[in-house]
Amino acid sequence: MFNSKKFNPNAGSNYPKIMSPGTHYCRVIDLKLDRPPYSPEKEPYFVVLTLEGVDLGDDFQGIAIDKNDPSRGNYRGQIANVRSGRYPFTTYTYEGRTIQRDDQIFRWVNNLAKQLGVLDKMNADNVEATTIEEYVDAVRNYVVNPELWAHHTIGGQEYFTEGYDKPNYRMFYPKPEGKLLPFAAVEDENGQPLNLLTFDRAKHIVVKTEDVAETVGSFSGQQMPQGNPMDMLNVSSSNGITTTQVQFQTTTPGIADLRLP
Repeated sequence: MFNSKKFNPNAGSNYPKIMSPGTHYCRVIDLKLDRPPYSPEKEPYFVVLTLEGVDLGDDFQGIAIDKNDPSRGNYRGQIANVRSGRYPFTTYTYEGRTIQRDDQIFRWVNNLAKQLGVLDKMNADNVEATTIEEYVDAVRNYVVNPELWAHHTIGGQEYFTEGYDKPNYRMFYPKPEGKLLPFAAVEDENGQPLNLLTFDRAKHIVVKTEDVAETVGSFSGQQMPQGNPMDMLNVSSSNGITTTQVQFQTTTPGIADLRLP
């Protein structure tokens, strides 16, 4: 028997497992540093956030949480790995000044913490570390919280897999515009995300111009690396802080892409 009351317009059976570029309401389920597949002398780093979207219901079967342990089940929302930007952080020279990679990462993750509303807690706990790798691990303890939901604006770089005419995306956070940043959990007096950069396809999608297809893997046209199932999200698919008590051993102040008022 069919009954209109049983119709669920939000049933997730037809949703893709991986997010597309846009502004999404998500929680952070992982935060890590990741190096590109090459290893130049300057050793660049991306900051990579793994995001999970809202629960799409029992009809939605998301990506396995751990392919080696089926008992952990599947994610109940769409998933995305989002890089800190199109290009990794690296040490470089600008107008005679050396801009340190680690200083840029320090500011980026602190801006993230401020926009997610956890920086004050970090300051109260006097979070500090000797290396940037240790510091990012410490920040992870604050931003990875199943109850901490926020708006995230995600850009994407198109690529095409052989045999498919719809683009896939390598996802990244767009650069901020003035006071607007691509993530926000803190709300203003009207309940709107504070200083959130909203998605603009014309600005935040990098259109592929070359007519060269990439080899398709095994999942719905997504290129599938070997290993952990979360790895595929990298292919599916800085920063200033005014005052803080958070301590980290830095050297030369850098020029930030993200700036807060």
